Amino acid sequence: MTVRADLGDTDSGQVMYEGLRQVQQSAGPVVDIAGLGSAAYTYTDALTGVTVVTYDANLYLTVSAVPLRPGADPPQGLNAGLTAAAASALDALRA
Repeated sequence: MTVRADLGDTDSGQVMYEGLRQVQQSAGPVVDIAGLGSAAYTYTDALTGVTVVTYDANLYLTVSAVPLRPGADPPQGLNAGLTAAAASALDALRA
């Protein structure tokens, strides 16, 4: 699992989120996640695995997991685990 947090000026998280979501939507489907940050979504990419993306004010956060074997299916509950990790990271970084 990889957690990446980008901090910037006020509301920069939203700017990054909206811009990169448009790019991701053009590459494949995204699924909204309710109750995480100001907004959140998840997507699956054949090369980069499953990613949860969220933002809150000046924080832009991604949490990703890639299967160890190329082409392997992600384990059951992976999205829930990545979402929980993102919620925990948001709480810690906002403190």
